[in-house]
Amino acid sequence: MKVLVFGASGQLGSELIAQSPALGIPSWGPPHDAVDVTDAAALEAAIEAAGPQVVINATGDHVVPACDQFPARAFATNAVAVGHMAEACARRGAEFMTVSTDYVFDGGKGSPYLEDDPPNPLQTYGVSKYAGELLARNAYARAVVIRTCGLYGGESGSRAKQGNFVLSVLRESEHREELEVSSEQIVNPTYAADLAAAILALLAARPAGGLYHLAASGHCSWAEFATEIVKLADRPMRIVPVDHGARSGAMRRPRFSALANVRGSAAGVTLPDWKDGLGRYLRRLSLMAAKP
Repeated sequence: MKVLVFGASGQLGSELIAQSPALGIPSWGPPHDAVDVTDAAALEAAIEAAGPQVVINATGDHVVPACDQFPARAFATNAVAVGHMAEACARRGAEFMTVSTDYVFDGGKGSPYLEDDPPNPLQTYGVSKYAGELLARNAYARAVVIRTCGLYGGESGSRAKQGNFVLSVLRESEHREELEVSSEQIVNPTYAADLAAAILALLAARPAGGLYHLAASGHCSWAEFATEIVKLADRPMRIVPVDHGARSGAMRRPRFSALANVRGSAAGVTLPDWKDGLGRYLRRLSLMAAKP
């Protein structure tokens, strides 16, 4: 089984590439900017040249406010490109997996979302990701859509976001005594290494096409997550919970977008608790920082 990963240098893609050899799954991903996924011809050529049995899409325009500012770019990356990948895989008979987001939901349910709950995204990012889900599944009945939540990982985090939530809190703790953090948004903070392991386990289980929620077990507010970060990292900074009304300026965010992993669990695929993942990530960062 040969796997082609788009977004191989990102938080998730790099973990997929790193973990797959131990499972006997050869994987490869083009370097950043080597393939413009919004160019259908270039995308088709890359898939044809690699000859994979499985394509995993870990790309995306993930900077939520920027998606509202540049919607055409968001839809080109998060929706149209995903549809083209699915079509190319359908023509080849290759398996296709793509990663989506908790932001397809409006957060009004008040409890973790199931795979069958109806989406209702609130902003361009969520709408574009949901459009990508629809295009993939309409183009290819065997397409697997994986929704996750609160993703973080890697030594430097997300290139587009210039880090991730954990790294941002750690940076702030170096020169601040307190930090205000959202208390109203409830999520499953998910370590990219755990998500990659779950995706590869799901792949090995030969899933039927459809939706799967793969996110860390348990949920918390961003303020609770930040509090755990400074506690485990032994930083003196105080976290001040603040209700921002689930908004960033005029842009709305879901209040409660934690995901329930129902279909994955039925296939024997689960993720560790969010505190467990955070602890391992912080230990990994400490080991990296200790290297000469």
